[in-house]
Amino acid sequence: MLATPTTTIALVATLTLLTLYIYNSLRTYYGLRDFGGHWSSGWSRLWMLKTQSSGRMNKIFTKVNLKYGSTARIAPKFLVTSDPALFRRMSAVRSPFTRGGWYAALKLHPERDNITSYLDETKHAEIRNRMAPGYSGKENVHLEQDVDEQLLKFLDLVGGKYVAEPEREVFRTVDLSRITSYFTLDVISKVAFGQTFGFLDQDEDPFGYLANLAQMLPAIIVFGVYTELTKLLKIPLIKAALPKSTDKRGLGRVMGFARDRVQERFGPKGVRRQDMLDAFIKRGMTEEELESETLTQITAGSDSTASALRMTLHFISTSPPILSRLLAEANIAIDAGRISRPIIKDAEARVLPYLQACIKEGLRIYPPVTGLMAKQVPPEGAMIDVDGVEKFAPPGTQIGWNSWGMMHDPAIFGQDAEIFRPERWLVRSDGHEAEKEAERVRRMDETVTLCFGYGRFGCLGRGVATMELNKAVLETLLRFNLQSCNLAKPFDENVVGFYVHTNMNFVATRRRGEEEDEKAGFALLHHGDGSGVEAGALAGAPEE
Repeated sequence: MLATPTTTIALVATLTLLTLYIYNSLRTYYGLRDFGGHWSSGWSRLWMLKTQSSGRMNKIFTKVNLKYGSTARIAPKFLVTSDPALFRRMSAVRSPFTRGGWYAALKLHPERDNITSYLDETKHAEIRNRMAPGYSGKENVHLEQDVDEQLLKFLDLVGGKYVAEPEREVFRTVDLSRITSYFTLDVISKVAFGQTFGFLDQDEDPFGYLANLAQMLPAIIVFGVYTELTKLLKIPLIKAALPKSTDKRGLGRVMGFARDRVQERFGPKGVRRQDMLDAFIKRGMTEEELESETLTQITAGSDSTASALRMTLHFISTSPPILSRLLAEANIAIDAGRISRPIIKDAEARVLPYLQACIKEGLRIYPPVTGLMAKQVPPEGAMIDVDGVEKFAPPGTQIGWNSWGMMHDPAIFGQDAEIFRPERWLVRSDGHEAEKEAERVRRMDETVTLCFGYGRFGCLGRGVATMELNKAVLETLLRFNLQSCNLAKPFDENVVGFYVHTNMNFVATRRRGEEEDEKAGFALLHHGDGSGVEAGALAGAPEE
């Protein structure tokens, strides 16, 4: 049977497309052939999607870097690096590397980009320069006062509702993953708008925001892998299903809250307050820009800080020697009048060596952002040093960072890098080894600060985040003993660019002075008449 002209044309077209596909696949594969990686990563993005959707992306990428090198392949045109030098090189002010297409997935507002999603370097720099002053205490004069106000609410919530009193048969637990998120969300809303969401006041998520965000983050992962899918969001039917400011719940409700606070600042009767929003307005940001940027502030500024806070509290409270040293440092400073009450000042916290060591160790052991934050190589490509070997990354290559692998590198942090040990941050010698010790700590400092980004991509909210950590870590532990309810499985975790933690349940009891603790312990073991409590030892002594 002879083929018809139509069949022949269709066959030729199919073979041509297949040939082009094979040619492009081979060309792409060989472009990064010098970089090791999972065998399928050179041909498809499915392995990258599977890894990022696994809930363990941080640890899987770390295994890849350990096996294939500090910069390894995770997709046909995508690399991941745990090399801090390369991360700094890509993010430096005058670096020819630019933001990769990965950032397009961070467009939270359905119609407008934000400081995290702009691919236009000029627009990103412009917005960044206009927003930076708002994060400083010079223009945001209520900054520290606002943080203190929300911290006191947080402490009152724990003390008033969640403190257990076993001696009175009052048994309660508190989910740190939940209330730390409430704290950071109310801080960022107060600092940004002068008005809180009300999470701490109501001890609940009044908008259904956290549950909705946990549902959306996996979708952002898909868009980060297949960035071309972001174009689908422009289709009217899909666009109508996206969160919007008129929604009654979820991210849309937060968008509406942000929109209302922004609109209050404009017009002849606009609200005036020396805060973050006011600083942005003074630098010419429009209502539309502010609505988009404030939504990003809320999302990025709360989740990462809440994660750092709860994980630092978890590690300190489950390590008695570390907790004892931190409390000793704090109590000595209080007795000497170097710590303000009821809340420590940020400046006071910054000069407490062991507190700072604990905070840095918390950021290191659990870096709060695991998203790839991918940069694109220059149009001419770039030579990449991989463990001393120069390899070429062709144009179009994106390079993401592996924060977990970087912060757990034994070459930088020591052979016990998997252990929470704040002492590693303290200079151990002032003799002939002093210079070497200072260099060791300096290298660690330079690496851990990358948790907040670097150069032209550095986090604008770093000062606010560190202020929250400086205050909340110490003040929480000064007031409460925290005992994990399940050390074998202290929390549930899903890693989706940020950490989604649930069921981080602790028993919180009021902390008393050492003498009070000793007296209370003695009282439990002795009756009022001086007779002792029966020890109740197990049967089976040798003489029995």
